[in-house]
Amino acid sequence: MKRITQVRDLRQEVLDILKRSATPLQLLELSKQLRIRSDSADYDYLRQLLATMADEGVIAARSRRRYEFVRVRTDGFTGVLKVYHDAASITTDDPDIPVIHIRQQHMSTALDGDTVLVRPLALRQGKKVRGEVVAVIERCLAPISGTLEYDGSFYYLVPDEPKYLVDFLVAPKNIGEAKPGSKVIGTFLRWEHANASPEAVITEHIGRSGMARVEFAAVRKEFRLPASFPADVEAEAALCEPPRAALPHGRLDLRSELIVTIDPVDARDFDDALSLRHLDDGSVELGVHIADVTAYVAHGTALDREARKRGNSTYLVDGVVPMLPERLSNDLCSLVPGKPRLAYSVFMTFGKQGALRDYRIAETVIESKRRYSYEEVQLVLDGADDEHASLLHALHTLARTLNVRRMKTGGVDFETQEMKFRLDEELRPVAAVLKSRTDSTSLVEECMLAANKTVATHIEGLRKQWRQREAPPFMYRIHDTPDPEKLGDAIAVIRALGLHVPSGKLGPRELNEILQQASDRPDKAVIHSLLLRSQAKAIYSETNVGHFGLGFAHYAHFTSPIRRYPDLFIHRVLKEYAVSPLSKGRWSAILADASAMADHCSQTERASVDAERASTKLAMVMMAREHLGEVHRGVVTGVTNFGVFVQLDDLLCEGLLHIRDLSDDFYFFDERRWRLVGRRTKRTFQYGTAVHVRIVKANIEKRLIDLHLAPEAAVEETVVEPVDRGPVRGAKRRSRES
Repeated sequence: MKRITQVRDLRQEVLDILKRSATPLQLLELSKQLRIRSDSADYDYLRQLLATMADEGVIAARSRRRYEFVRVRTDGFTGVLKVYHDAASITTDDPDIPVIHIRQQHMSTALDGDTVLVRPLALRQGKKVRGEVVAVIERCLAPISGTLEYDGSFYYLVPDEPKYLVDFLVAPKNIGEAKPGSKVIGTFLRWEHANASPEAVITEHIGRSGMARVEFAAVRKEFRLPASFPADVEAEAALCEPPRAALPHGRLDLRSELIVTIDPVDARDFDDALSLRHLDDGSVELGVHIADVTAYVAHGTALDREARKRGNSTYLVDGVVPMLPERLSNDLCSLVPGKPRLAYSVFMTFGKQGALRDYRIAETVIESKRRYSYEEVQLVLDGADDEHASLLHALHTLARTLNVRRMKTGGVDFETQEMKFRLDEELRPVAAVLKSRTDSTSLVEECMLAANKTVATHIEGLRKQWRQREAPPFMYRIHDTPDPEKLGDAIAVIRALGLHVPSGKLGPRELNEILQQASDRPDKAVIHSLLLRSQAKAIYSETNVGHFGLGFAHYAHFTSPIRRYPDLFIHRVLKEYAVSPLSKGRWSAILADASAMADHCSQTERASVDAERASTKLAMVMMAREHLGEVHRGVVTGVTNFGVFVQLDDLLCEGLLHIRDLSDDFYFFDERRWRLVGRRTKRTFQYGTAVHVRIVKANIEKRLIDLHLAPEAAVEETVVEPVDRGPVRGAKRRSRES
């Protein structure tokens, strides 16, 4: 079959034309709209493509070579395919069949991210509903990062991400300047039949595969993370000026107040600062002062458009992809010590038991008196002398009071760990460090949570003040209640680990009791991870449903406008609402904008999380590559029907111990208790099981680590510790608030 002579997604172009057409179109009409001559080889290819699409069911073939888009299908479900290892799934809007699972042999020519039509199979396996892909409705044309390989006859693009279960055939004319072994970026071209190879086009040559700089650069390309800002954005940022000595009109002057910042030691953008003063009645007034980015980024400007597009900053192992140019993020908007900075401040008065008595929100000018790192604050809280020790201890006391109150009123005490990598001068990861919760990080977190809750509650107060049936338009940070099935699966595993779990519906109090039982166990992190994975995803929404994990009825993101666009949006509407009530037209306009931005920012946040996860996996594999053949202690962090995932205690890398490599027995998957059990020896691998494993393979291209169970005689071998040869990179800032 002859190939189309130019690189284009003809399938999608056909779908777009047929979707727009109210009547079926003939082959000749389609070819004219596609600018394909009827006497060309491309015309023959188009005719065969239409026949294939009709066989798949995505379009319908009518008489006289007419075709139309299949608009209604009653025999299946449409969804976005998500691939995990050798299987996939789609999420539906049917409460009876919320998820359909698809095995690889039933995926046809579908790839991860494609919108597909899935027909459920009659056979159920336990709780799972199985299905098969009957049509690809729309292709996902995301960049494909991988390595170009040559087998002596054909060129192939071998994807980095394991979500691609196949390699892509690349025609010699479509490889560009790349050579075998090159790290490249490709785009999908076509896939005509499941028994053939999909085809791709190389669009960018990055460098030699396997080099740290090249691999990290590929992650940025893969997730479409921009390397720089457009010229008009940088030009606008360059015109911004720092505050003048004279007090700007309408701002509260706090430059003489004791205000400090507390951030990670390697942070460069300081978007929040704290103050506290004791009142005569025994209460305290907490001041949370946030960088006033809206003073520099006006609505509709080039700066604003780019910030909206990015949605948030993305924190990778090798650096940050910022939402705002460095002129703003690290300079004018950053609350650096000793310089006046414009801020948006929330002052909250708390009683002795942590109840909010009063609050006010004001535009201010501040001057930070000291920049603290978390480590420095922790030393002070542990007893070290410091000129501002009384302030830090008072903030710590308030934070503990707020935390106790939050736990009593419905918050869940989840504890997460943040991984940082130490890189050498060539960006090669040489060590990993887990950052856990400390008193100093909790201090900042509770203060930020209090401010975020207060501004969201303020909106409800405006509803009453303005005598409206609904609250003014706003963008909330919401977290729905857990999915009962996911939570049930997690609880089954936790019970199998020996923890007591009460029967019946589990609310925040019961979840906290489970977490408390795990507080002194070696598998504490595993139990926290299991429960966290069973929770709903926190998202942005113009409709408030509360925040289950925090136990708040009202919550929003207000405290990080340098790195999150929702915070910037909220600053703007709060300032507008402070002037006067809204007209009907303005109300509708802000509501529409809030709805669109909530969806967009939820998507950009998910994309950033995926990019950060890929960057972390890559760093793990690079570290493991330096320790091939070594025996390491680890703990089981995941169990599937094809093996167990093990996190190594020293390297902190996670690898797969495949079931086929457990040669001492025949192991079967106990799905009810989520464990692997040896049929003869009854040896069990479950969440939290301690094991000794040998690193046998570190696949940079697939970002996968393969492990083998170490023989008992090998357990006593010396484990080589990672060498400290460079600075810590990849500092993330998601732990400050949910």
